[in-house]
Amino acid sequence: MKTMKAITTMFCIILMLVTAGNVLAEKKGAPGDHNQISSLDSAVVQKIDINNADETILTKLPGIGPKTATRINEYRKVNGPFKSVDDLLNIKGIGPKVLEKIKPYATVS
Repeated sequence: MKTMKAITTMFCIILMLVTAGNVLAEKKGAPGDHNQISSLDSAVVQKIDINNADETILTKLPGIGPKTATRINEYRKVNGPFKSVDDLLNIKGIGPKVLEKIKPYATVS
């Protein structure tokens, strides 16, 4: 009886540790996890066209908030359409790190 109780206790402890590890991995962002781009659907079918998207759509790009989305639209009005996604570097608030996060989800028409 003592052996069965000890096995059951050990099983419960292992189960709790595994569950706790999974919860921590989800909070930290496990490899392949898209927590950084939570505003995008996990199954992105089409890229966002930065030449046609409105401010609401632009904020779905990682690292782009309302102010930066407004700057993107203002830049387009003054300078015309973007020739490439790399042109976003001309926008205040978008540097190389943010651009690298955006590239997989953005395109130009």
